[in-house]
Order: sequence, then C-alpha cells, then structure tokens
Amino acid sequence: MSLLAHVIIGVSMVSCSGEKSGSESHDDEHAVHWGYEADDGPDIWGSMNSDWALCANGLEQSPIDLANAVKTRLPVVDLDRPGEGKFEVLTQASVVDALDNGHTIQVNSKTGEKLTVDGKAYALLQFHFHAPSEHTVDGRHLPMEMHFVHQADDGALAVVGVLVEEGAPNPGVAPLWAQLAEAPGTETMVELRAEFAEPVFPDVGSGFYHYVGSLTTPPCSENVQWYVRKTFTTLSKDQIAEFTAVYNHNNRPVQALGDRALYLDENPTVTIH
Repeated sequence: MSLLAHVIIGVSMVSCSGEKSGSESHDDEHAVHWGYEADDGPDIWGSMNSDWALCANGLEQSPIDLANAVKTRLPVVDLDRPGEGKFEVLTQASVVDALDNGHTIQVNSKTGEKLTVDGKAYALLQFHFHAPSEHTVDGRHLPMEMHFVHQADDGALAVVGVLVEEGAPNPGVAPLWAQLAEAPGTETMVELRAEFAEPVFPDVGSGFYHYVGSLTTPPCSENVQWYVRKTFTTLSKDQIAEFTAVYNHNNRPVQALGDRALYLDENPTVTIH
C-alpha cells in the first residue's frame, strides 16, 4: 500500500450507527427517527416501525456475547485491498431512516475493497464506530468497536467486527477524528494515512469468531454473516476519549444467542493482497 491512501471525507453529526451504506434525503417529514435514548432507543425500535419488527422478535439478532465458542475450521477468507482508496465520511444531524447512520462517523468506500469467504465475494460498503463495543467478550465490553460492512451482488451482507482496546495510538485516525468538531453537513478533502490500512482491512491475527446474526440497528435484518476478529486493535486513551466525548453509548445491548452456534477459528486460512 502506498504511504498515503487518498480519501474523500464529508461530515455531519449522526445519532445512530446503521449498518447500511446509503444516505437519503432528510426532508421526509414522515421518516421515523431512532437513536439510543429511552424514547427512541433499542428497547422500542421494534414498535417504532412495522418494518422493524425483527428488532423486537427476531431470533438471530446481534450483537452477542463472544463466549463458549465452538472451535472449528472455517472456510478460506480472502482480503483484497487496493493500494489507493477513496472514502467518504458521513456524520448526519439525525437519523431519518434505516439507511442513515447515526451517532458515529461512517466511512463509505468508493473503491474495490473485497472480502471473499468460501468463494463468495462481498464488496466493502462502509465502516463505522461504536463506543463502547457492541459485542462483549466473556461478558466484558471493550472501549470501542469498528464494523466493516460488506455486501454481495445478491444483497447478502457480511460484517467484520474489530474490537478496540486502549493501547498504542493509531496516527491514521487523525483525519477522521479531526472531523468530530465539524458542523453537520461539512465536507472536506483529507488524506487517510497508511497506518489506518490495518483496521480498514484488518489482518485476522490469532483468529476470528463467526456466527449468523443481524444488523445491530433498525431494521435489524437477519442472515448477516458476522466475522469478529479475536485479536483486538488499539487506539490510545486520548483517541478513545476524543471519540467518546462526541459519540458515546451508541451500542445496542447484547442479544441472546439462542439456538445459534458461535464458532471460533484460531488459525484461519487467510490470504491478503
């Protein structure tokens, strides 16, 4: 990868972190606004819109607690990350529909990053941030979590989750974090440094968890293939604090695993190019 990957960043303050990539007009006065407070949060998402019923009664919901996983060998994973990438960062004034993001910075991919699992290719649509983490590890939240949302040609979704612990700083987040104080709707050109390449397309490290779940925001659509990296990435204490000072508690509570299986491949077959 080149030293600098060029990105396009446009910013607006958001109120939730939807797992889909699009943004739509905020002019629809009939749009349902959702978030994480008592009057618009996860406990009532299912009753706010009939299209969001799975948020209340779905049986394969996300996030979950990553515990008691069945160790197994998972299909081959291929990560294709080009040397140059264009990204568009969105932060919006409020959540107006299920396609909009909220209470986070969302980075939309404009180039050819791909995740291929067992021969099926998913293109990277966007990545975004939650604080604290949505998934827990043996009941413990991490300070933050990143979600890399991929979509196949048939519409199927695969999300790579990367848990963030406090540790060494990542200089690559500086262009993103610089947008935290910007007014809604701001757009600016920035360069995303190569140091951010690892979390954009994270190396699998010591393995990953896999289960079938859902979007963690309305409409809580199910049959999403989740791959959560076992190895944490790091941001510094100050970097985490900068984010959480603006966006905090944008995490959906852990959902019951139910009859689903949670798998862990500690030595996956992964190619990166």
